[in-house]
Amino acid sequence: MTEVTTILASLAPIFLVMALGYAAGQTREFDNHNIGSLNALVMDFALPAALFTAMAQTPRQAMMLQARMAVVLLAAMLVPFVLTYIVQTRVLGHDRREAALAALTASGPNVGSAGLPIVAALFNRSTSISVAVAVAVAAIVLTPLSLLLLESSKKSGAQSIGATIKSALVKPIVIAPVAGVLTSLAGLPLPPLLDSTLALVGQGASGTALFLTGLVLSAQRVQLTANVALVALIKNIFQPVLTALLAVALLNGTETRVAVVLMAVPSGAFGVLFAVRYNVASGQIGTMLIASTVLSVITLTAAILISAA
Repeated sequence: MTEVTTILASLAPIFLVMALGYAAGQTREFDNHNIGSLNALVMDFALPAALFTAMAQTPRQAMMLQARMAVVLLAAMLVPFVLTYIVQTRVLGHDRREAALAALTASGPNVGSAGLPIVAALFNRSTSISVAVAVAVAAIVLTPLSLLLLESSKKSGAQSIGATIKSALVKPIVIAPVAGVLTSLAGLPLPPLLDSTLALVGQGASGTALFLTGLVLSAQRVQLTANVALVALIKNIFQPVLTALLAVALLNGTETRVAVVLMAVPSGAFGVLFAVRYNVASGQIGTMLIASTVLSVITLTAAILISAA
């Protein structure tokens, strides 16, 4: 299987599952305007369970050996996030909630659904631990940061800084990966009953999230704008280039290539899912996700080929 075929085989299911959700909304098989319960299932149960088990099952030694990789990925995600947020608020004058979701879309790669099969196909099995590290960095840093900005921008009355931080951080989607990392570092084995239960709850979390994304998009008007193009370019070109520059100084050749490939993966669906939860117009955010995924067919291929050279 060629590298291009590997990329297409990994991205095709993302398009197809989103298309199924879109078709379900268009045909009214699902009510695409009242999806709060489905969103709660994904954000409060399925994804937290999947994130916790992914982190907790990572061997302690393997997690500790990935410290430098974590530093590179952290910087590679934070810089695009901050850059996008500043451009959205200071230059384009957008609402802080929309800016936070655009920043999350521009900086959070879909490593769980697309990154894992690509890395597994291109590299040896030991590099798959880097996928878990990327998931952990995004879940422990980007998710709380986005939630903090969303909570602080709520219109329903002012609340203290402490209350805002608590509201943002005391959520299953934040607590679960943190607990998983702590479990891994402590070297604690998961009880078989707990492991099997959480695995069952988290099974299909990525697919359900993508289906829900398509369902949300079916109720929105696709908005192709210069801002959509800007976010897609930051995610698909600026982020992997930045990663390469950071990784050269800290990682070896194979690790550098893995880091670049992971950051070249298209945007994840969290921006759209948070838009639903916080009642933010998700047409632009959804279009950014689609644009990043389509563009990645070219940019991800280029990142793999150039990093190999």
